[in-house]
Amino acid sequence: MAILDKIKKTVKKDETKKTAVAVKSEKSVAKSVDVVYHDILKAPYITEKTAMMGQQNKYAFKVSKNTNKIDVRRAVEAIFEVKVVSVAMLNTASKNVRLGRHEGKKSGFKKAIVKLKEGDKIDIGI
Repeated sequence: MAILDKIKKTVKKDETKKTAVAVKSEKSVAKSVDVVYHDILKAPYITEKTAMMGQQNKYAFKVSKNTNKIDVRRAVEAIFEVKVVSVAMLNTASKNVRLGRHEGKKSGFKKAIVKLKEGDKIDIGI
C-alpha cells in the first residue's frame, strides 16, 4: 500500500496538471490489485460437504497452485469485504481416469478453506 500513499501525497501537494496524472495512475493501480486477487481465487468449490461447512461459517475455493494462506486471506477480504479468521490449504492429487479403453489423467488442484468472523457471510450460491 506504500504505492498508494505516495500517489495520494503527490495529489495533495500539487494542484497542477500532475494531479490529474496522479489520480489516473491511482485508479490503474487499484484495478491491477483487483486483477491479482481474482487470479488467486479461481472459483468457489461447491460440494455437499462444503455446503454443510457453510453452517460453520467456512467456505471453500479453488485457488492457483502458487498461492499461500496470506494471499488467500487478503484476496477474500478484498473481494468479499469480510474478516477472515483462518485459512486451511489442501493440495488435491491428480487422478487417473478411464473411458473405455482410453486412459487419461484428471489434473489436481489446490483448495483453500476459509473461516470467516462470526456474523460475516459470503453468498457464493450454496
